[in-house]
Amino acid sequence: MNRQQEYWDLMGQLAQPPTALDGTALRARDRARRHRRGKRWGISLGSAAGVCAAFVVAVNALPTFALACAKIPVLRELAAAVAFSPSLSAAVEHDYVQYVGQSQTFDGTTLTLDYVIADQQQMVVFYRTDGNFLSYSASCDLKDASGAPLFGYSVSSTTSSEELKQFEIHFKELEEIPQALTLDVTLWGGDVKGQEQRLDHTFTFQITLDPSKTAPAVEIPVERWVEVDGQRLLVDHLELTPTKTTLCLEEDPANTAWLQRLEFHFTGPEGRRYETIDSSLSASGSADHPGFYTYYFQSLYFVDNVSRLTLHLDGAVWLDKESQPVTVDLTNNTWTGSLPEGVTGLQAEPLSSQGTDEGWTLTVSCITDRAPFELDYRDPEGGTYHTGGYSRRGDQEHPGNYVYVYPLEHYPWNQATFTLTYTSTSSLSESVPLFPE
Repeated sequence: MNRQQEYWDLMGQLAQPPTALDGTALRARDRARRHRRGKRWGISLGSAAGVCAAFVVAVNALPTFALACAKIPVLRELAAAVAFSPSLSAAVEHDYVQYVGQSQTFDGTTLTLDYVIADQQQMVVFYRTDGNFLSYSASCDLKDASGAPLFGYSVSSTTSSEELKQFEIHFKELEEIPQALTLDVTLWGGDVKGQEQRLDHTFTFQITLDPSKTAPAVEIPVERWVEVDGQRLLVDHLELTPTKTTLCLEEDPANTAWLQRLEFHFTGPEGRRYETIDSSLSASGSADHPGFYTYYFQSLYFVDNVSRLTLHLDGAVWLDKESQPVTVDLTNNTWTGSLPEGVTGLQAEPLSSQGTDEGWTLTVSCITDRAPFELDYRDPEGGTYHTGGYSRRGDQEHPGNYVYVYPLEHYPWNQATFTLTYTSTSSLSESVPLFPE
């Protein structure tokens, strides 16, 4: 459809209270509780007055929705998809959306790339699917205009049944994003049981980014040392883009522990809090050591008077540099070495109650919400195995605590050695003004 005609059709629909907005207030409240993006409006309020009230709530509470009703080509689906992402919502408000509008069909599945929001550190791709699966996720390989593969990026995607879905391309080490890009997109389809299947086809799209809507990062130097838990951290600088804020730290080489996670928030001059981890990528580390000193956060790119912001450090998770692996006797449920702080016990049992399958299930009880072990583990002869993941649930016997379950499949040994993910946690109360007066 012609984009201008699409605009007038949309405005014509808004001349009367749109049925698509039935229940906006209730749905918005429910979505905020679930911290999910992209739900469509749909619960009836039961009266015309209720519909009108919901419309007013949406326009006033969700600026991106108002924008969707007034600008081209930002439409209602995109407004809904970004409504609970402060970063993407602000990017839409400030016209950093680029329309793609390309579709391809293969063997009964249609993939449409609708929009991108891009800057020099990240590109968020909004897409829709029409096929036989209940939900989809996507991955992507990038090439330049000549077809040469690009390197230095990562892709993240969540499985979604929403009409407008998204995946993120993080340009971690890609120094310059080409204006012309080729996206080779692969889809995974999910069924009613939650099982995923990779579609045996690559959808190839060629897009051209508008340089005026692809903002470079704004670097804010801080260069202030802070001491927390006996460890020294350098708050080096911030990098601001329309899609995220990057907090760049460095450690003192004399520190006795690696930083594994930092909890923090910002406040503005009038006390406004900025506290959202607004991306599937929350931190990154280095291949040289196990520490994490780069953190990704809600975008502060459009905040007025950034120099008046204050960084607040709220908590930290540490891994002692001298920490040793923990070896677990799976038969006797004993171990050698020191378990992480907050781990209250572990229990191992055979995967099969009849003892016919080789393997174990290791259950670890914790008072902290953090997995204690890495996914790789070793047998007594030094061979390496991989758990394939772990599950987490609340501890029914001890509310507020957690239980982590590691499957050790096809593992014939009765002893396993695990590497710790952390050794201690702490609460912090440290403020760092970005530009002290």
